[in-house]
Amino acid sequence: MLNSTGFDLWADQYDETVKKSEESNQYPFAGYREILNVIYKEAMGKDNAEILDIGFGTAVLTSRLYDHGHTITGIDFSREMMAKAREKMPAAELIQADLQEGIPSVIKKTSYDVI
Repeated sequence: MLNSTGFDLWADQYDETVKKSEESNQYPFAGYREILNVIYKEAMGKDNAEILDIGFGTAVLTSRLYDHGHTITGIDFSREMMAKAREKMPAAELIQADLQEGIPSVIKKTSYDVI
């Protein structure tokens, strides 16, 4: 399993890796777009939803929801993935945290429409 440093190093190539893996129907991203579309449709069931995305990466899914007016809070442990996501979602609340160390206190008392 990659740690945050591994994902930091992968961030610039991540979206291209996902695309190639999915197009060739290969591990680990076979079916990626299909499942993202299912999640997207489910999340779009409520207007202006408060959404928590855990492990948002480069925000491929989350930025689509953000662009439709949803309020996004995201948690990821990779500083470089967060930088990519911030470019797509400048007003989102992005939190760098490793959930192996527990849930960040900033979100413990917040409720979300979609997680």
